[in-house]
Amino acid sequence: MMFVIKDVEAVRGAILPSLEAFYQATGSNTAALGLQILLTILFYTCMPSQWITCGRLTWAFARDNGLPRSHYWTEIHSYYQFPVRTTLLSAAFCAIYGLLYVASTQAFNSIIVSAVLAVNISYVVPQAICLVQGRGKTLPNRSFDLGIWGYFCNAFSPVWITVIGIVICFPNILPVTAASMNYVCVTLGAIGCLIIGTWYCIRKQFQGPSIDWAMLNDQNAID
Repeated sequence: MMFVIKDVEAVRGAILPSLEAFYQATGSNTAALGLQILLTILFYTCMPSQWITCGRLTWAFARDNGLPRSHYWTEIHSYYQFPVRTTLLSAAFCAIYGLLYVASTQAFNSIIVSAVLAVNISYVVPQAICLVQGRGKTLPNRSFDLGIWGYFCNAFSPVWITVIGIVICFPNILPVTAASMNYVCVTLGAIGCLIIGTWYCIRKQFQGPSIDWAMLNDQNAID
């Protein structure tokens, strides 16, 4: 579809960019509206699973005393048998986050890009740990072992994400103004400060997930 878009600026300036893109790709109002309705249905059917998953991750983090007032967020509802409080917290966060698009599309887009980069950074952290501490000390017994090539993957991943992270933080256009600035670096800095501040406040009470290495090694040996 992207190959048949005729006016990129019209898509960027549209109130609903996806609808404008569909219209340029199909040349039909009816087809564009139908595709937009389908996209909206897909969005609303996929969104609940996202914030429900986020709610369970928040619950697991609270279970390990990783949140303020963790005892409040770890409660499991007696009737529904799932963490209602953290699920509602996740839904509320998603709703408030969506309001950023109304206030500033630049801020919204910066956070979206930052989220993608943050996911890649989270993948790199275990790779770096394996590289520094050694794969034999950090990884359990496993049926699929890359051997010496595993160290190449562990070394290449941090380098690649570092390069990508620098490129993503470059400004989109020149000259750079306050309105056209790429705020990804600002967003990542704010998230980093929040993480460091949270760690400083709860570092003594956070227990971390408990891993039964013996059971994991035995299970991998059976598989």
